[in-house]
Amino acid sequence: MERVSHKIIDFHMTGYIRDYLVYILITFLIIVGGSFFLTNSFSMQSDIGEVNLFEYALAFGLIGAAALVVITRSRLTAVVSVGVLGYVIALFFIILRAPDLALTQLAIETVSVALYLLCFYHLPKLRSREEEQGEKFQPFNFIVALATGTLITLIMLSVNDHRLFESISWYYEDAYELAGAANMVNAILADFRAFDTYLEIFVLAIAALWCFCAHTITLE
Repeated sequence: MERVSHKIIDFHMTGYIRDYLVYILITFLIIVGGSFFLTNSFSMQSDIGEVNLFEYALAFGLIGAAALVVITRSRLTAVVSVGVLGYVIALFFIILRAPDLALTQLAIETVSVALYLLCFYHLPKLRSREEEQGEKFQPFNFIVALATGTLITLIMLSVNDHRLFESISWYYEDAYELAGAANMVNAILADFRAFDTYLEIFVLAIAALWCFCAHTITLE
């Protein structure tokens, strides 16, 4: 029994994050995909709306940047591709008339890309498993990734097509009368979901306090 247990552990505990992600995604496909399939919950949204040529170009650019992150062997190229992904998403937010989300996405993406560049610049040059064993195409991993992306796309389309409850958009449209704020976004953040905002500030305060204490201890 001890030898068998060691073989089982050695089989699935490989020490590579890629393998562990495959386990998680396969579990997701079985549980979520199986649930949707057995309950016949997949359905296409009937009123997706018109998609113009510019949006198609952005979508293909998004797919190309994501593919480049996976296949590139250069850290700099991968970081730049991640930045392109974020900026294209910001453009989609602008098209969908969500300027507040677009500004947030642009700010976060700019800061994160700079942090990625700084981190990867100081990271040591490590040999990957492909470099050690020879670079090979992993068809099983590709199938799992493709199936996961397809499932998430179908779930998003299915969720948008199911209206189990009455829309609450009127609640936010009446933000001035309900919260006294002319800016709907400010009313949502400071009034309708203020408790969540306070908790976010509390988390940031704890993180800042920890950084200050760690710095103080290091100096002492």
